[in-house]
Amino acid sequence: MRSFSIYTILLLCLAILVVDAAAYYWLGSITALVSATLQQVINILFWIFSIGLMAAIIVLKIRLDDIDPKRKQILINSLYGLTVSSFIPKLLFIIVISILYSVNYVISEESSLFIVPLVGLFSGFLPFFVILYGVVRTVYLFEVYHIKIKFKNLPKAFHGLRIVHISDSHLGSFNARYHIFDKAITKINQLKPRLHIFHRRFSK
Repeated sequence: MRSFSIYTILLLCLAILVVDAAAYYWLGSITALVSATLQQVINILFWIFSIGLMAAIIVLKIRLDDIDPKRKQILINSLYGLTVSSFIPKLLFIIVISILYSVNYVISEESSLFIVPLVGLFSGFLPFFVILYGVVRTVYLFEVYHIKIKFKNLPKAFHGLRIVHISDSHLGSFNARYHIFDKAITKINQLKPRLHIFHRRFSK
């Protein structure tokens, strides 16, 4: 976040606000199906989250240099996750429900009152849960891919040479919990390689 200027951060917040305003407009077609009390609660929570997220991004940018490095990384990762898991599903929700309302002449008007909002809502929730699953479940899932390379004129001394290529470790995102990387080290050692090659984004 330090590499982005305050103007870039403000443009990001403006983009979040525009998307949230459009999402709120289309959300009205869904909340119209529930009671007035529940509708009011949903509206209040929607804007509390939206305004709170933008305020947190701006405050973090302003106070970034005064925060402890470990806590800083945790806050940046948390805000990044919240922003992505909120922005992308809302954007998809807006696109899908806008298209559905543009072509709703295919189905009857009575059916569209229920089908279009529900399909639009599903299109927003599905990517949200996919992103959430990726952030929570698979972020520290280390994968091993076995690739055999053949050379016609390879010297005999190199026959059976096993190389482990370690890529995109992103140790900086572990928030000093480096014991998480023990699983990766165990997998690497089990392969019994003769060479270790590190590549791309080892620390960030």
